[in-house]
Amino acid sequence: MYKIKLYPLVAALLLTGSLSTHATLITSDLVQLDANTWQSTYKVTNDTLPFDIEEFSIYFDFSLFENLVATGAPPDWDPLVIQPDIGLPDDGFYDALALAAGVIPGGMLSGFMIEFDYLGLDLPPAMPFDILDPFTFDILDSGEVTFTSITQLPVPAPAPLGLLALGLIGLIRRK
Repeated sequence: MYKIKLYPLVAALLLTGSLSTHATLITSDLVQLDANTWQSTYKVTNDTLPFDIEEFSIYFDFSLFENLVATGAPPDWDPLVIQPDIGLPDDGFYDALALAAGVIPGGMLSGFMIEFDYLGLDLPPAMPFDILDPFTFDILDSGEVTFTSITQLPVPAPAPLGLLALGLIGLIRRK
């Protein structure tokens, strides 16, 4: 009979069924500004990474988004926007770099804001993100943005007189 000795960390990883966990949570409050334009305000939470988050990128599919504009960032953070390019084709992204301290372990920071035009027919989809090492550009973590709230413009109801007119036209055409 053979005995297998598992180290506690290896055993925990095997029991969870996964060798990777998402230590970072990026959430968004999404607001529709007009028919195609949306504003997204992001919050970055460093749940379990043992170091500060000093850079992250959120990606925007080239076939669904255009006209990305960084409209806000917390103090001591430098946002950068690269437009989606359907000609390459290549996704666009919003990148934020800490100029001083990053998001500490167990910490949260909000106020990262971007406006964009969404070309799809329904609500914008969850966007992928990467947490990056600002010196080596290695990906330290990744995931998808979670929407905490979505505020859509109300859909205008047809005018009652317009509906009545359409009904009358339909009746007249039948006869």
